[in-house]
Amino acid sequence: MNGALGIIFILQPNSGFGVKDVQELDADGLLLDGVSDSYLVECVNVVAAGRKWVDNNILQYLLMPRSLPPAARKLTGREQEIADLVSRGLRNKTIAQRLHVSEGTVKMHLHHVYEKLHLGSRAELAWAAHGKGARE
Repeated sequence: MNGALGIIFILQPNSGFGVKDVQELDADGLLLDGVSDSYLVECVNVVAAGRKWVDNNILQYLLMPRSLPPAARKLTGREQEIADLVSRGLRNKTIAQRLHVSEGTVKMHLHHVYEKLHLGSRAELAWAAHGKGARE
């Protein structure tokens, strides 16, 4: 980078950032919190070489609607967070790493989400989260 420092931001998925917020950062690298060490190193190497880096998970986060159905008000904060991440297509293992909990904890919360929203699968949760409504 010709001696210049690159700026890398690590964004929290629950901070509610939008496209405009990301544009205003004017960063060289953007990562979503909870990435693996190797992914972080890859970002640092790309930025150090003078190129830009944007985590694909940030793009997915920005493109996906973030509203759960009214029935989701029955969920705890952690259940809402996990439901949101599942509805975006993230796997339990990835969610566990991001939230710094065990995969079993994610499964337990997800089971509660399914029960409270009367859903039977991840696909139904994604459908409900994107404005189609849950079965009540």
